[in-house]
Amino acid sequence: MRRLQLGPTRFPFGFPVILAAVLSLAFCSCEKDGPNADKPVDFSLVVRGLAFDSQNTPGSAESIGEFSLYQFSDGVLYKHANLTPDKDSRVQISGVVNTTLYCIANASFEAQDLTTRESDFRESVIESLPGANSAPYFLAATAEIDSKANSGNKEITVSMKHGVARIDLNTAADSKTRITEFIIENAPAATYPFIENSMPGEETTVYSKKYDPAFNGVDNAAFYLFESTVPVIATVRGTYNGIPIRIRTEIPAVERNKIYELEIVNSGATVTGEFEIKDWEEGETVTGKPDTDRKISVSEKLSKVPEGVKIDPDHNIVEVPASGVSDMTLAFVADSRIEISSIEDKPENVTVSGMSVKDTSDGIVSSFRVSVPAQTNGRLGYSIFVHLRNALLSGSYDFLEIRVAPSEHQIETVEIGGSVWMAFNATGQTLEEQVYTLDGLTVEEMYQKNWINTVGGLFQFGRRFMYIPWVGYNPSNNLGNQTQDIPWQSASHIPCPEGYRLPTRAELESMFPKGTTIPGKYVAGNGEHITATLHTAEGTLSTPSGVTGTQRYVKFTSEETGRSLFIPLAGSKGDKSATNNPAFGKRAVIWTDSNQGCPGGHALTYTMKFENDETTVISEDRLQMEAFASVRCVKISK
Repeated sequence: MRRLQLGPTRFPFGFPVILAAVLSLAFCSCEKDGPNADKPVDFSLVVRGLAFDSQNTPGSAESIGEFSLYQFSDGVLYKHANLTPDKDSRVQISGVVNTTLYCIANASFEAQDLTTRESDFRESVIESLPGANSAPYFLAATAEIDSKANSGNKEITVSMKHGVARIDLNTAADSKTRITEFIIENAPAATYPFIENSMPGEETTVYSKKYDPAFNGVDNAAFYLFESTVPVIATVRGTYNGIPIRIRTEIPAVERNKIYELEIVNSGATVTGEFEIKDWEEGETVTGKPDTDRKISVSEKLSKVPEGVKIDPDHNIVEVPASGVSDMTLAFVADSRIEISSIEDKPENVTVSGMSVKDTSDGIVSSFRVSVPAQTNGRLGYSIFVHLRNALLSGSYDFLEIRVAPSEHQIETVEIGGSVWMAFNATGQTLEEQVYTLDGLTVEEMYQKNWINTVGGLFQFGRRFMYIPWVGYNPSNNLGNQTQDIPWQSASHIPCPEGYRLPTRAELESMFPKGTTIPGKYVAGNGEHITATLHTAEGTLSTPSGVTGTQRYVKFTSEETGRSLFIPLAGSKGDKSATNNPAFGKRAVIWTDSNQGCPGGHALTYTMKFENDETTVISEDRLQMEAFASVRCVKISK
């Protein structure tokens, strides 16, 4: 039996727990060769949890902070990492099909890649700490990466489920009640984080909480308990109108992800206590899938959808094309009313009406209307989650996903200096990986207001896997064990989307003639007169790893056309560097596709080294192929 170690985060009992989300980090830790390692696929992992508002109402979204992710393939640990979702609850991961994901927050497992077996991992346990007055709080989930799931938008939603039950104390019914002590006996001392309805042994423990001064009111999260298949005893001591009282009751069985509220009331001549069981959150299970025994399915027959919209009632997915829909009605049939409990990830320009209900020959039909505007240029696809509940059936929850296709016009470009350049540095081969303008912002405003989102990734010469600029890698000499393409011209190795490639030495020389001074004016290779100016972006640089720097970029503007190309000073790193600091704001280093004329192990770059100066001279340099620099892709001429 393996044991998990509690994470560094501790949670105060008696208060709702909300984990803070920070900027996104790619899934990049300790990747090694393993089963199917030659066929990695990139995914967007949406990690969700839930919390309570001040009225203790379930259903609001809870952000997940740092969590541990373990991927198992063919029964062996393929790779693992500690990840932190961005503000949209997303992280980017790379995996292979037919693997199982295990996610856990506030705990970690000491596992070895290619050594730890899945069967052993599933039997790992979390134990109550010696002397603790509550079980350790954690969240866990599992999910599958299968070929069917990966054929769509390569997005996996994982709902982190509370691995413990919550015990609340409520004495608000009568102000004469005063509680001095709350005791839980026969509480399990350990639990399996990834196996439900089972206890890893018969060892139990006692938790107690004293109130000084005596307590009256509501104490949310007085205790957290591991799940139990045997009765757990709760005892409350205190006074009623000054008379000592002792109330003893039991919970026949404790389920994880449930709230057990012990309400103390005065029933005439006696004071009694009774437990009420509530769902901790609506509709989420350990795998993020709905409860199939109580499934709430969208009705394809009764829904009214425009041409181009597809409904998958088996998975509750409605696919909307990039052209959008002006008016769509989605209907559900049940023996009672269906309600919308919450809506997640809805953009402001999407409208969702309240639920309307009709009694028909088909049953009780509940429906709501949706309007989705057409996608603008460069807009990625997105999903809206409408959480549903049956008004009369306790615990009957589900959700509907409205999936909007990405814009058909994805990539911003600028024609200048004799080539058509992508507006932002490269990040990978797929459309989903590229940098896009945020809604309502121009390309220049992205560099001015959202500089950190314009720098793209860093690459080694001849390889397509991206290194996140502000993350350190150890070892860093070859992420993913890639072969190297020399010169950098094979489509399988180029980190550019389809229809784009690495710039040639001649193209970079035309756009950025070596010896040119910045700021300054010069004539490009195609005869255009270019003005180059240095700018500092707004705000203060902030990265998840704490790397700082000056948010600077160079603007190259054609006097003939008025078009501008922007180059961020995204920095670079030396040969096989393990540092997380690329020297933001000091230089821009851009790979060519050539190593012609270079000594062994080197290739050509065009470099703008400002360091701490306000001026520089563009140079053509020889850089070691194992070093890290930016890629700016050019469009392939037809």
